[in-house]
Amino acid sequence: MMMAILEYDTIKSLCNPTNQLGSGKEVDVYHYQDKVIKLFHQERKTTLPRISDQGLIALSNVTLNCFLTPEDVIVQDEEIVGYTEDFIEEKDIQIENIPYDEIKADIETLSEQGFVLEDIFYNYLFTADKMVFNDLTCCRYIHTDNSFLKERILKKNMDTINIFLIGLTKFDAFRKGEKHEYTKMFLANDYRLNHCPDCFYGDVLSQEKRTKF
Repeated sequence: MMMAILEYDTIKSLCNPTNQLGSGKEVDVYHYQDKVIKLFHQERKTTLPRISDQGLIALSNVTLNCFLTPEDVIVQDEEIVGYTEDFIEEKDIQIENIPYDEIKADIETLSEQGFVLEDIFYNYLFTADKMVFNDLTCCRYIHTDNSFLKERILKKNMDTINIFLIGLTKFDAFRKGEKHEYTKMFLANDYRLNHCPDCFYGDVLSQEKRTKF
């Protein structure tokens, strides 16, 4: 589906305190019909760089299972100032609904396309039947055909997703209101180094299940 270009003034008129879902480090978030509207802050609240406009557009053309991608871009004076995503109704965390195989496939696809994950640890939600990641605008986008570089990106992304999944499932990290997050992140990385330094954590879990039987 081709990405639409939406005018900021038109979109801004649809956004007000009554339909605001929240405000993050990068965007103010609003719910309108079946979409989420995300408008970039004029002054960024994070030191991580925002994905380039080229990367944002490229991301909209990637088909993923568990990562939400931009549907439309919002433009003001020929500059991208926001984007839309599909609205997803959030449910309570259900660890048993983590789709490991789909996440692994998405990581491989993102890496192949040159996207480097930077800030995903709190950018996730659970639906009634699966886990979904959002706010991928902190990704770095590297347009490359270099196979060695793509392998390095894949290794970095696998390390990142492994730390997240291990922290979430084994140490109750990356949850709203939790404390001692840096300690939990350290423990998650230590577990990764000892159990899956060069593979996907979900594959380790599958192997453990097969061994039990």
